[in-house]
Order: sequence, then C-alpha cells, then structure tokens
Amino acid sequence: MRLPKDFSFFCPLKINCGHHALAHLPMELSAVGACAPLILADRDQVGKKRIKTVVDAFKTSGLTVGIFDRLTDQSGPDLLPLLSRIYADGGCDSIVAVGGGSVVDTAKCLNLMVSAGDRGQVVDPDRDDAEPGPLRPLMLIATTGGNGDEATGYASDGNQRLCSPRLVPAVAFIDPAMMGERDDLEVVDGAMLALVHAVEAFLDESAGPMGRAYAHTAIGLIVTCLPLALRNTERKKNLSAVVNGQVAASCAYSAASPGICHTLARELKDGTDFPSGMLMAMLLPYLLAEAGNVHSEQVGNLLYPLAGAETFAMTASELKTPRVIALLWEFYDAVNARLDLKIPSRLGDTGLADEQINRVLSQWRSGSADDCPARIIESARKGATPMVR
Repeated sequence: MRLPKDFSFFCPLKINCGHHALAHLPMELSAVGACAPLILADRDQVGKKRIKTVVDAFKTSGLTVGIFDRLTDQSGPDLLPLLSRIYADGGCDSIVAVGGGSVVDTAKCLNLMVSAGDRGQVVDPDRDDAEPGPLRPLMLIATTGGNGDEATGYASDGNQRLCSPRLVPAVAFIDPAMMGERDDLEVVDGAMLALVHAVEAFLDESAGPMGRAYAHTAIGLIVTCLPLALRNTERKKNLSAVVNGQVAASCAYSAASPGICHTLARELKDGTDFPSGMLMAMLLPYLLAEAGNVHSEQVGNLLYPLAGAETFAMTASELKTPRVIALLWEFYDAVNARLDLKIPSRLGDTGLADEQINRVLSQWRSGSADDCPARIIESARKGATPMVR
C-alpha cells in the first residue's frame, strides 16, 4: 500500500449496530445533552410497525418525544417552516431521522434551519460565512434503500445540493428490527449507489488509507450479503450487513471526490426514469476497464474485497483487473436473478434516447488522450466491456 503525499480524512460518525441497537438511542441522545428529540419519518417508507419500534425505544427513558411521520418523497416549500414551528413549539433539542433519501435530507435541512436561524436556510459556497456553526444533535436510524447521502455531509433541499461536514449525523443505528419493509428494487438501488461510491473511493488516492479501509469493508459486505438477502437467506441479518456496507461507503465517499460514474449517472439521469443506483452500477465495469489500462494495480487490488484474500493471493497480477470486471458482472447476474427490472449491461436498456446520450457525450469529449468519461459512455452504449490492454 502506498501512502499518498497529501490526504484528509474526517469521520465524526459513530455506528451502533446489532439486535436491540435502538435501545441505546435514548442513551446516545442523553450523552450529547439532548432530552427532547423530534422523530422524522415517512410512514409509507418504513411502515407503522417500525415507527412504533422506534417510539417504543423511549418508553422508560424519561425523554420527551415528538414525531412527524408524514414526510414524502415530494416535499413542498412549506414543509421546512412547518417542521421548524413544530420543533420550536414542542421544545425539541435534537432530531432523529428514520429511513433514508428525502427523509434524511429533510432532517439535515431542518437541523440547519433550527440551529442557524435564517443563515441555515441557504448554504452559499461563495460566501465566507457559508459554513454553519454547531448544529443540534442528529441521529440516523438507517434502513435499506436511500440516495447514498444519508451518512455523509451532503443534503438536498430540493433546489441545491448542500455540503458541510457538520451535516453528518452523530450516530447511525443499524438494527435488524428496522429491516425488511422495502421491496427488492429499492434495496438493490440503494446498495448499488453505495457500491459504486465505495469502489470509486477505493480508487481515489485523495481518500487516503482510512477512506480505502471503509471502502474495502463496504464492498465486501454488499457483494457478499446482498444476493443472500434477496434469496431471503436470513434476510434481516443480511440486510443489516448491506446497510452497514452502505454506511461504510458513505464514510469513504465523504473523504473522496465524486467519481466519474457518480457524475455521469447524475447527468444521464435527466433523460430517464431508470433508478440512479442501477444506472451507476451499469457504468462501473466500463470505468474499471478504462482505469485498468492506466492504474492496473489499483483496479486489481479490488479483487481483495470482492473475492477475499485467498483468491487475491492466488491470482497473477496481470489477471487481477479482468477478474475484477468478470466478478462484478457475475455479481450483477446474481442480483438480477431476483429482480424484474434488471441492472442493465448497456445504456440502450435504460430508456435513454440517443439524443440525450449524445448531449452528455458532447460535454465530455475533448479530443484529448485523456477522454476517459467519453470512452466510458461510448463503451456503455455499445454494451461491450473493453479488454484491458
């Protein structure tokens, strides 16, 4: 392992995992001086039973609990002011987000608003005072699915993407009791987002050895446990492992720069309703084939988290990258066997029109030798993974 000349790693997140992990929630709140949390949830996302499980964790705690469980994926402009009034009128001093995606985005944005007042409503990176001050305690009860930002310092307020390390939750709770409500497509999409984030962080030297360690853990957990969960083999146990992988991927992603697959998928997403995570996953083998031509050792090192130490040690150096790509396609096949909507092998299977693909392609085609994103798009359009030279 090479130590990069310069890197930065910051991970304030504590992970509390296992059966009855939620029983520690009141204690973790008390440890940071909070005694009146507001619980935010989407009833359709996690189900009434699991929301009740969260509330039951406070039964003997002596803490005062508020709850708003009617969040939706489409939050209107009046939502944050409403939640802010509920927070203030209830005398709340902390936030507990249950679930993922827009629920956690809303929780982070609300935390900005109630902690920083008017300054918390907009984070403008061009202003010197854009970085918010200390925020109120935010706890995350993680579930399957999500948008990949849950345990990071990123959030979306519906108009812009916010970024601050202060947005990272203080503690993530991963309890098997909160697993199993989502359908398989949502589970897979969230896991694919995390897998791509982890792989791109693994290849990014700016994440440093600590970021790579988180990425290594995330890749191994998701690739090993997701097919088992989809086959209903100890489903809650294996879904908990997948969610652990998603949280670990978030920690690695926070330390790295957004990767090519992440960026390309966001641009291509405007032209299709295809799930973002599966779109990113489709691009990943093509990225690895391109990266393998330049950084074959780095890509080959992915064989360790994908297949284990023994396979990694027994595989010749020049065969590691091709084996990594082959294993990734095999993993997709195992996942697709349980899905109606499959992880595609080429861009044409995503519903993207040629016009949309060409528009994105024109933004990246520079005519230089370093045209990696453009070559990835072209390869994904043809549906053939290039041979590593």
